[in-house]
Order: sequence, then C-alpha cells, then structure tokens
Amino acid sequence: AGWPVLAEPTATAPALAAGAELITHGTLVVNVDALALRPTGVVIAGRPTLTRWVGRLMRTVGVVHVVDKNPQWTDVAHAATSVSRWLRPADLVARQTDPAWLASWRDAEDAATRAVAKFLGEAPWPTGLRAAREIVAALPADAVLFLGSSNPVRLVDLVAVPRVDLRVYANRGVAGIDGSVSTANGLTLGLGARGYALLGDLTFLHDANGLLLGPDEQRADLTVIVLNDVGGGIFSLLEQGAPEHEAGFERVFGTPHRVDIARLCAAHGVPHRRAESVDDLTAAIGEERGGLRVVEVPVPRDGIRELHAALATAVRDAIR
Repeated sequence: AGWPVLAEPTATAPALAAGAELITHGTLVVNVDALALRPTGVVIAGRPTLTRWVGRLMRTVGVVHVVDKNPQWTDVAHAATSVSRWLRPADLVARQTDPAWLASWRDAEDAATRAVAKFLGEAPWPTGLRAAREIVAALPADAVLFLGSSNPVRLVDLVAVPRVDLRVYANRGVAGIDGSVSTANGLTLGLGARGYALLGDLTFLHDANGLLLGPDEQRADLTVIVLNDVGGGIFSLLEQGAPEHEAGFERVFGTPHRVDIARLCAAHGVPHRRAESVDDLTAAIGEERGGLRVVEVPVPRDGIRELHAALATAVRDAIR
C-alpha cells in the first residue's frame, strides 16, 4: 500500500522479506511529534507489546484497524475501531497514500539513522545501546537470535539496524524472564542453527540452571551474551527511575547483586569470556567453538535514563 511500516524486532525480517516500507528506528521516529508525519489512522498487524510510543500513537489517531487471527482481540485501552482476520480494501484508512507524506517518513528515517549513528559513535563505550547495535550487526547470516525481556529487546528495537537474514525471537505478551536460557537452548536445537541469546544479568541469573545439561544431552551451538549492569536497568527508564524515587530505588528496583558470572559458568563447566571492548565483543561473536558458552559485557547502569533521553532528543532535533 506504500505505507510506512513500524515493526518490533521479531517482525523486522519478515517485513523486509515482504518488501514492506520498513522504517529503521521507527520507535524513535514515531516519538517525534511532527505535523508532516502525523497519520490519520493505523493498521495493527498482531499485538504491539513493546513500546509506549506505539501505544500512544494508537490512542491518538482517528482510526485503528486491527488484523489478528483472533477476532476477540483484547483491547484494554479501547483503541481499536475495527478488527478482522485479514486486511480488506474496505478496512483501509485511505486507498492511496500521498507520495509526499511517505517521502516525509523516508526523510525522517534518514535523519534518524544519521542521528543514531552519530550519537552512538560519540558516546563512550560501554553502553547497552551501543552493545546491542554492535551485536546485531556482527551476527553471522542465518543465525537465530533470542532477545530477553526488559532492556535487551528494547535496545535492539531502538538502535539496531534490521536484517532480513536473522531469525529473531522473544517472549512477549506477559514478557516474563522465566526460562530464557532454556528457551534459547530449545530454539537453537529445534531450528538446527547457530544461536545467540542477548539477556540482561537478572534474566540470565533467573535461569542459571539452564546452563546445567546432562552428560548425554545434545549441546546447542548457543552463545549467551549477558549485558551485566548489576541490576534491573529497565526500571531506570520507567516512572520508578525518576529523581524523586532515588532514596528507595536501588534496593527495591535496582536490585543489585554480587554474582561473579565467570565463576558461575565455571561451576557449570561452561566457557566464559568477558568483552571489555567492541573488538572483544565482535571477536567473541565470530568465534566458532560450538556448544554452549557465555559472553559477558559489563555495562554501567548509572546515567541510563539520561542517555536514552539524550538519544530521543538527538533524533527529534534531527528530524525537526
């Protein structure tokens, strides 16, 4: 239809393969309140679960048509104006897109892409944002990537350049962190591919027993990459991370730990490598060893709220 398409990380490869007008860094672009980009309606394929900015878009346009296999689509926010199993011409907000409007989205995408690259290039290493971008870029073709809930899936959504040659999976919906190491193991074995999992440290620790395999069990070719900020970095980006909650934040939401991930891996007989630089990280990703292994990337949690706000501002200024 010639419409700009925003896709969560698990849907970017299918969208690209289908020839969709996928907007790179669409989550950042849609957060910019620019008159030239403002739609009068949206078509939702599946259930958006990741970003508040997309949810806000659904609440502020006049028409929201949902395409979902379940006609009893749960609509807690009462945003949908219609729901169907497939998209019919009569359901479309407009039969023909204004070419100038689509061009505005393309221009915004170009500006956002340049702004993100410049921002991350100037930001000091390490940050979760830069690590996520480098990881997705460095993965071998046809790899399987499992994204942990909380920050990893959001970091990839914000700054990674989508690739048509990756199969990306994530637990959405309830978006829990239970069994993430085991899920990545199962995906890698079931799909018979080289697998990677990008997890936060708490998600990794929550399923540390996923490292334990019986001596006669098949080993997946799985690299678990742990972004270790020693706590729950996602909460720094939410309401709980506001300055007025600073006094009780660290104990209740920051949830710091003192786990030595290298020793934890050693106890399970799993190879561990600590990536202290971009070169260390890309080398670890490209290393062909087979079996299960862990790559730990230490990233700071201090300043994460300000860093994300500065990124959003850089993109907004570039587009405007």
